Amino acid sequence: MRELWQRLGRLNQVSLVIVFVVFVACMGLVVVVDPVIGSVMVACTVALTAFCFWFFFHDEVRNNRLRAGGVRAEAVILSVEETGVTIQGNYPLARLRLLVQPPFGDSYEATAKCLMNRFEIPAYQRGATIQVVVDPKHPTRVSVV
Repeated sequence: MRELWQRLGRLNQVSLVIVFVVFVACMGLVVVVDPVIGSVMVACTVALTAFCFWFFFHDEVRNNRLRAGGVRAEAVILSVEETGVTIQGNYPLARLRLLVQPPFGDSYEATAKCLMNRFEIPAYQRGATIQVVVDPKHPTRVSVV
């Protein structure tokens, strides 16, 4: 999460802090006015916020951890599928089915999601070899380098 925070611009960081402070003040006011309903609202809001963070950032956090502590390997692309998600209109998210060839065992199939630039799409065609990082404890967890 620290890396994600650092990638935000200074204005976005300040804005998030201000929104958080105002949110906490409003929730505190609701709890003071009606403790029972306020407590339920605070619990629901915290749960919804946690779910949203998990939903949007869990892949990114997992991939960053994997890149930091994983084992490099080569993989052959077996297929490429679009997920229908595009970031900033130029970066489609693709699901790759890979034949991973790790240095510590036999080859196996795995899937990985990869955010790519539209200009790099020709490099991610069936049969191409790419570099990946493999989790040594869970070999099916793969991240494209």
